[in-house]
Amino acid sequence: MAPKRLCHFNENLQKEFPFIKKQKHNDDFNVQCTTCQGTFSVSHGGRSDINDHLKSQKHKLASRASLQSGKVSNFFSKLIPDKNDFALAAREATFAYHTVIHNQSFRSMTCTSDLIRQLLNDKKFTCAKTKTREIIVNVISPYIVDNIVKELRSAKFISVLVDGSNHKSIKLVPILVRYFLPDVGIKNKILEFSNLPGETSDLITKKIIDVLTKFGLKEKIVALSADNTNTNFGGVARKGKNNVHTKLQTELNKKILGLGCCAHILHNAIQCASDSLPIDVEAITVKLFGYFHIYTVRVEKLKEFCEFADVQYRDILAHTKTRWLSLSPAIDRIILMFSGLKSYFLSQDSSPKILVDFFKNDKALLYMKFIQSMLRLFNNYIQKIEGEHISAFELIDILSSLINNLENRKNEHFINSEIENIIKVLEEEGCSIKKEFDTGSQIFFDLCIKYIQKWTMSNQTLLTELDWLNLTKKHTVTWQNAKNTLNSLSEFVVVNEDDYFDEFMSFLNIFQEKFDEWTKNSTSLEQKWLQIFKLFKEKDVGISNLAAVVEFAFCLPGSNASIERVFSLMTSTWTDVRNQMDVATVESCLITKTYGLSCMEFHDEIIKNQSFLKNVHSTQKYTMTAEDKV
Repeated sequence: MAPKRLCHFNENLQKEFPFIKKQKHNDDFNVQCTTCQGTFSVSHGGRSDINDHLKSQKHKLASRASLQSGKVSNFFSKLIPDKNDFALAAREATFAYHTVIHNQSFRSMTCTSDLIRQLLNDKKFTCAKTKTREIIVNVISPYIVDNIVKELRSAKFISVLVDGSNHKSIKLVPILVRYFLPDVGIKNKILEFSNLPGETSDLITKKIIDVLTKFGLKEKIVALSADNTNTNFGGVARKGKNNVHTKLQTELNKKILGLGCCAHILHNAIQCASDSLPIDVEAITVKLFGYFHIYTVRVEKLKEFCEFADVQYRDILAHTKTRWLSLSPAIDRIILMFSGLKSYFLSQDSSPKILVDFFKNDKALLYMKFIQSMLRLFNNYIQKIEGEHISAFELIDILSSLINNLENRKNEHFINSEIENIIKVLEEEGCSIKKEFDTGSQIFFDLCIKYIQKWTMSNQTLLTELDWLNLTKKHTVTWQNAKNTLNSLSEFVVVNEDDYFDEFMSFLNIFQEKFDEWTKNSTSLEQKWLQIFKLFKEKDVGISNLAAVVEFAFCLPGSNASIERVFSLMTSTWTDVRNQMDVATVESCLITKTYGLSCMEFHDEIIKNQSFLKNVHSTQKYTMTAEDKV
């Protein structure tokens, strides 16, 4: 009897059972089932062997499991995205950017994604909470920082701005950089926003140097801007070695200008001067807010007294000692309701003695009105100084104007009509106040002037030499002043003086032609210089030496307000509701918020950037570390 012929796994069986594969390429008998990973031989019965395997318990369980779960590949993006994938990535990145810019929570994107898929029929849009966070932290924020670094390569000089603030038990220290580019203008950008274990000069200095080293800026730094604490500058005399400014110069072995915040100086000047007045207006404002805040019964009773006194009730406003500007609206509110408040406290049996004594004092309204008048004056100047694009050399004119105003008020014994009428009424009622008030106001003006002059002495000579760059007075824009500037900046700016002279004379012709137009249109200083550089660029005329002087001047900030804005953004981002965010996420959100593009502008910028879109599309964004982003 002839032996039975063995069966082979042929092409027909392969087509009929695509999930059955040969174990080895040259073996036609032994096969493997890719569904259950089982192996068996088809040599005995061929198709019948396969059918027997399909009836096995192992294969049935595996088949059932495969039907209930998707393929692993469904959970990962394609390695090589196509045109549709890029378009999807642009939409998802734009919505992530939109979420941060408009201060929405990451969690809201879970609902937004569902709506987009259902209502807009965008079935592949899947940008929920986790994905949105990863796109912001690991794609958009690094992209923005990379763009900043590219710009910084073109900048000749930078200033570093630093400050500290607490978020609950966390000490946060943002590091900002300010620079000027002739074709872009002034930029204030966040380089790093991190937490420190404390706020000592050693910790802050080390953090600044680490950031400068990381971004290759050690050779470009020319100034440190911070508030005027001893930790930063060693007091008004700028003495001692245990402060950030001195340590930074020592570590970098170069001269660095120390720029105290002039907005803080004006805050402190009026605060110091107000302490000389016989009534502590600030203490009264704080006490009043605390007395009525959250006490509904007291507020309702005050409303009755206001109605009786024929004044409209308004909420008492809070004042924070570290934010002197908040005192002005708080005092305005008290003055508006003064008669109602006075009636209320003089009729109560158990009120704080400080408030009762204040409203019993016939001079209370007089000094309230005086402080109100002075706060309005100072606030106008502070708002000018706090402008994001105000430079340190522009402060010379602003501070001179304020000091002249104060001196004129002092010399002329100026008081406005409201205060004059109050004094007149008090004198008629037998209260001898005129001489006392005049003496007190003279002391007030003196203290303000002396405080401002004392705290703005540092760097004043150098900044005065830059005054002609303001382009506000024709007689100051001269070659001699430009030459003096060069001498003052010899430690910072190296130029070819012959070329500098030629460039200045060419600039002078443009300045004289444009001066009347600029004056008529109230063109900002930054825009004036941008127009000048644009004209030179259009004519293909080099102006690198003059540009170096202008870049140096504009990189010096007039205040530390940019840091304060970052803290305000942090407060609106890191709320009690969104308290689970970590510092890295907050940092990325702040960097994104300060990028300066609208949502549509951002979409237009990234839509053609395939490298960026590939990062959004890739799953790598979920596994990136800090080192990957550097």
